[in-house]
Amino acid sequence: MAWRRAFWLAGVGRVVVWGALLGVLAGCQPQANVAGYWLSRWLGTQPPPVSAAAPGALAGAVYTPSGQPIAGATVLVAQPDGVPHVTQTGPDGSYRLAGVPPGEYVPAAVAPGYAESALSGLLGLPKLIVVHSQETAVVPPLVLAPYQPAPLPAELAAAVQLRQTGFYTAAADFPAGAAADVRSYAFDDAGATVDTVRLYLPRGQAVEQRLPLLLMVYPSPVDNWETVSVGFAAEHFAVLAISPVAARGVDAEAHAQDARVVLAAAQQGAFPAVDASRVLALGGSFSSAILARLLRSASGELAGWVTVGGLANAFSAAHDFYMARITIPPPYTWLVPALGPPNLYPLAFLMYSPVYVAGELPPTLVIHTAADEILRIEQAYALAQAVQAAGVAVTTHYYEDASHYLGVGENLTDAGREMFYAIVEFARQTGGNP
Repeated sequence: MAWRRAFWLAGVGRVVVWGALLGVLAGCQPQANVAGYWLSRWLGTQPPPVSAAAPGALAGAVYTPSGQPIAGATVLVAQPDGVPHVTQTGPDGSYRLAGVPPGEYVPAAVAPGYAESALSGLLGLPKLIVVHSQETAVVPPLVLAPYQPAPLPAELAAAVQLRQTGFYTAAADFPAGAAADVRSYAFDDAGATVDTVRLYLPRGQAVEQRLPLLLMVYPSPVDNWETVSVGFAAEHFAVLAISPVAARGVDAEAHAQDARVVLAAAQQGAFPAVDASRVLALGGSFSSAILARLLRSASGELAGWVTVGGLANAFSAAHDFYMARITIPPPYTWLVPALGPPNLYPLAFLMYSPVYVAGELPPTLVIHTAADEILRIEQAYALAQAVQAAGVAVTTHYYEDASHYLGVGENLTDAGREMFYAIVEFARQTGGNP
């Protein structure tokens, strides 16, 4: 099976998966958000209106639950059309955010080592702050609790009933002669059966010999990406792949927890021929939202990560959506409005914006193309700039004339070939040589 077919099947799979995910929204707040979006389109108020009056400002402070100031926290508000206004707190935890158009906003904040938080009031509902032209609105204190991933059992494989469900061999056209032994796995956790786990090893690999681990987080059914996984396995890596299960709906945090279970199981020796001491994580497109959450919970356990055509700032992506600068395939089209207005529900966007916690990220490889019509290349520029500013090693590969997946197919382009070997080289540098 050729890589072109793999990517075409991945697109079909995304239609099925995300169509199912959107179906579970009925009766929930996201469905109401989508209905509100359609109503505003009918009324002619899309894109969301933003005041043209002279801007105002917000001022406040960020503290820990015990009342200690947090220096260097990112504080932001977003316009209804997604444009974020961002600042950082000073040594005493205080901030002043200027240049904000008049309107209603819910301030939010995050800091390395701390969970995202938005200003809330009675019953935990979002608390609105009104910004008036040429005035400074005083914001009640924002409180950030330390970020604490959900604990995992010491004997994880047994606790989640990790089990092998199949074994077969697979081949790929690229690289030439690529083949792999494939083991299918499933486990049960948090009320769902996750049966989208695959381990790809070079054909005939001795299980006693440990190989560096590539953890692939795919945006659609894992089997649709098989030739990609086989290609990397043929370069003498252990490729542990996972994709979303419909039972998790649109909860990227839950999908990330599934990936974290797989990573932790590998670290505990649950998979043959896997050296999980230095792990490289890979994702892209819509799975980058899942990867963003995984990076928060397991960044200290990863030697590096790769994002291909990925999301870096969900606020600016929302702005691109509302401004019709991107063309999102129909199954995904309503995911942005499903999150709600960015000015009122900033947490839903902040959670999927790794640019604001770049200091937590491991060494980073960013790949993107200017021809991408789903997530613009500005996402890559913003991520690379934030990572570099945070003092984290970053490598970039930008292209001009390839598709969202850089034209990797049966008629392999130079860009696709270069992308593949750039990832291989980065994996060997960060995760270790086979």
